[in-house]
Amino acid sequence: MKRVLIVLAFLFVSVSSAIAQESKDKELIYRIGAGPAIEGSWGFWAVNFMNELSYYATPRFSINPSLTYFASVADFDLGGGYWQSRMNGENTETFVSSLFTDVRFQYDVIKTSKDFRIGLGFGPSFQYGGDGVHGGWVLNEFGDYDSVWRVERHVRLGYVTQVTFDWQGKNLNRRNTLGVSMSSFEGYWPYYLMVNYRLGFKL
Repeated sequence: MKRVLIVLAFLFVSVSSAIAQESKDKELIYRIGAGPAIEGSWGFWAVNFMNELSYYATPRFSINPSLTYFASVADFDLGGGYWQSRMNGENTETFVSSLFTDVRFQYDVIKTSKDFRIGLGFGPSFQYGGDGVHGGWVLNEFGDYDSVWRVERHVRLGYVTQVTFDWQGKNLNRRNTLGVSMSSFEGYWPYYLMVNYRLGFKL
């Protein structure tokens, strides 16, 4: 037990020293991006649009609050998604959309001499949105068919994990980032999978 405490104390001191040495250069970057996504509960293809502000407390550690809009475009079998139902002229418009506000705490585990970075991030995620899913038809008492819908509203707190690949563009005031994030709620991981390209502007 004493050896474990000594090792943990040593690691804590080492990390603290590394952060203290790197804390001289602080940086602020605003990123905007978009890309494809997957809703894992119902099975929808989707798109996401992100705004993110990255504050680098050290050259490797950053705090990244963000606002992301997520919207479905079709289900996996293309049989009842939003655009497919519109093309077929059917009243089965199924749609999923949400706003996510996240705060990702990220550490760049790889940082090369040419400033290519691979980062791992984790943090809380708040979702505000809902689902309107068409579930088929049932025969009513008049002999007609009624649509069956399942509507859910989401106001919930979860967490987000992400992996980023970040590199310097030709313009020294720009950054390029390819991000893969997984938002999880109610014990389901990942509930939403989002991939996007982000263009960063140094402030």
